[in-house]
Amino acid sequence: MGMPSFEEFHAYLKTVTLETDEIDGETLQESQEVESYRINHSYRMWRSLQIIEEMIPAGRPLRVLELGSAPYFFSALMLHYLECEVVGSNVQAQVWPSKSREIHQATVTLRHGPNDHIDQLPVYIFNFELDDFPFEDREFDLVLCMEVIEHLAYSPTHMLAEAHRVLKPGGKLLLTTPNAVDMHKTIRMIRNKPIAFEYSGYGIYGRHNREFTGTELAQLTADCGYDVQQVHLENVYRQFEYWPLPQFLYSLLLSLSRLPLSYFINKREYIIVIATATGHHAFNYTKNFYHFPELYDNGPAKQAMRTV
Repeated sequence: MGMPSFEEFHAYLKTVTLETDEIDGETLQESQEVESYRINHSYRMWRSLQIIEEMIPAGRPLRVLELGSAPYFFSALMLHYLECEVVGSNVQAQVWPSKSREIHQATVTLRHGPNDHIDQLPVYIFNFELDDFPFEDREFDLVLCMEVIEHLAYSPTHMLAEAHRVLKPGGKLLLTTPNAVDMHKTIRMIRNKPIAFEYSGYGIYGRHNREFTGTELAQLTADCGYDVQQVHLENVYRQFEYWPLPQFLYSLLLSLSRLPLSYFINKREYIIVIATATGHHAFNYTKNFYHFPELYDNGPAKQAMRTV
């Protein structure tokens, strides 16, 4: 179909609605929070579609596992704009993080477009950082981990290693996340304002538990057996809270992150990592990221650890 302009894309995004949700009921249906998400994340979703379009193989659809699909806007957009088969996954709202007693599949119904097109999205419910993924080895061309890793509270390594396992040889991981040291946070710290996230009624996974820098993400991903091709930082969010100074001054400070200097590049809002699954997946709990890593090696979350 080809990528639309951002204006056309944004207009189409406004038509996407969550018709029925067998997982969370009405929790994620239209609300002020969901509408805010639609507005603030529109540009980064448009950029992500452009990246994925380049990965589609000739002659067949791209088979995609989308980690953390809720609120399912991007699922509908992929199905509309790209030649792909999408399998969604999510954790249930307000569930305490633990291994799942039972991993099950549910269905989410998405309505979108001027003609109210309907898509039935299969969504698997499991804990990304504790459960073995309910898929066979080498099943997917692409694993999407977009706006997910910052929500994890126990082990991003488990998720990355399992994602590697279910990727075909040469399959891609697209990992995106807010930057832990972006200019927004720098300005807040200068003003003696906290940068931690609020508690969330959605549950422990509804807040950012640990953010990363681009360098950290490249290292963490490589530790799990990937060949990291690209680490790119961009400004992608559409709205932000102005503090009580003139708007133009705040915008001027943010514009520093657009300068082509290493320090300021690393102050941009959003990190994009593209990596290829090569060799074997690895559950590698290094001291760069983990206190008491031996408890990960020997604890209940890794009774059958597959380390290379």
